Amino acid sequence: MSPIKFGRGRPGKNKHSPQFKPTEHTIALQYDRANITKSLLKWKKDLVKQRDTDGSTPLHFAASAKDPFLQFTVSVFSMNFSISYTGIFYFFPSRWILKKVFMWLGRQAIELMAADSTCAFQPDSHGSFPVHIAASGDCMVFLFVLLMRHPACARLRNAQGKTFLHIAVENKRFIIVQFLYLLWGEQPLFKSMVNLQDNNGDTALHLAVREGDMDLCRLLIGSKDTQINLENREGKTPMDLAAEVVKSGFYFGMTAPRRILSILTFAKAQTGNRRRDLVPEYSSRLEEEKESEKIKDFAQIVGIGSVLVATATFTAALTMPGGVWTPGDSTGGKKLAAVAAPPPAGTPVFAGSFAFDGFVISNTVAFICSTLATFSLVYCGVAAVDIRQRLGLVTISLALLLCSARSFCAALAFALYMLLAKVAYGTAMASIVMTSLALLDGVLFMLASLNDLIAIIRRRKGILITYAPAFLFFNILYPFWPYLVIGGYLWYDSWTGVVSYVSVDNDALMDFITLEDYRLSLRRC
Repeated sequence: MSPIKFGRGRPGKNKHSPQFKPTEHTIALQYDRANITKSLLKWKKDLVKQRDTDGSTPLHFAASAKDPFLQFTVSVFSMNFSISYTGIFYFFPSRWILKKVFMWLGRQAIELMAADSTCAFQPDSHGSFPVHIAASGDCMVFLFVLLMRHPACARLRNAQGKTFLHIAVENKRFIIVQFLYLLWGEQPLFKSMVNLQDNNGDTALHLAVREGDMDLCRLLIGSKDTQINLENREGKTPMDLAAEVVKSGFYFGMTAPRRILSILTFAKAQTGNRRRDLVPEYSSRLEEEKESEKIKDFAQIVGIGSVLVATATFTAALTMPGGVWTPGDSTGGKKLAAVAAPPPAGTPVFAGSFAFDGFVISNTVAFICSTLATFSLVYCGVAAVDIRQRLGLVTISLALLLCSARSFCAALAFALYMLLAKVAYGTAMASIVMTSLALLDGVLFMLASLNDLIAIIRRRKGILITYAPAFLFFNILYPFWPYLVIGGYLWYDSWTGVVSYVSVDNDALMDFITLEDYRLSLRRC
């Protein structure tokens, strides 16, 4: 047969071959032309052994070609609740189906390996094997096909002594690591590979902690096969590396370094065999001037929010939804009889209803929390106060501000229900549902902590008894305690019968003879 001819491409650059000049077979590989590759190999089988100036073989280039659509598909279908923030369960397809699909998509790489099986074990000039290139370039199809045909490639090391798992973690290829765990996590080969150390003594967990990748750390720590106390050549364990990243002072508590340190702590990770007083990361001092500037900026920004919430709640208390009774009010177009005294002037029209009581208590909680947050922020901005007390006040003020904002959202929902329930019930309920979206920040905070808890439980099931109450307190009671106060107050009033939750019907006021009868009727309804 006549060979398939291509025009020579212009010399170009490639991240693996800076001075590479493309040829016919490498062009076919880069653009994923499986039929062309097959024809070229049938014409001249030795093409599979050719190298460029950087020592890359055609299999190296096949390892760098990825399928974006497949990456998205696998990332969706391989997620589960314990390693995602969405809280949505995904159904992982059958391994047999995935094997068939991946083998069909990776038929180009199969042709190359069938032509010469030794090409999978040939490094380039930098000491990287095709399996390392696939892990670095996020080429999941090639990696799957390569490991299916040559499982021994999983233990190949590059010039730095890194396996493909090291490369995937170092480049933050979470989908690849996750996919490997789901497919081969229980196989002895993968169990032994997860603890392999490179030339610096770093395991995959060392690299994940150093990179600060929360998802990778949670995935590796959650596996019982991962040894979390191995030391590298510097004598540092993953716990030491995590402690180096987390500095003392004012930082957001949900940052990845702090969460990684927290997971390692609850997983009973140990530090290296060194004197803690001689290790700089354990004896670092607080930089007071730097922290003072951060606290000052925080107080200025957050103080605006706390003052706005306090002002809004104060205004809402003076201008009740639905208005108040005034002298000379009439009902149904008729003046009240002289003996039928209306409520005193200034009494809210909706007083006594369920929504009104909910509005009042929600608005009160919001006002108290925002006011306390404002007072705390005032002390935060005073340089005369001790820096450690100011750091504590920062935490308190932020927590109070978040609680005041959530209480104010509840007050808004109760107010809208009061005004719309009788005339547009559907609109009232829709407004309540949309207002509840303001709770997403607390829900996301809770889900993130729940994922961390699941990773710890997978490693230490016995910790559920001791850690679950702390999780319940800090992740449910801490952000949502205002709703417990509001709901508890309403339940107490309903149980004791002090207040009856009904809407006041203005037409019924004509039947009341005195104000005492009006109040007694509310209790009886």
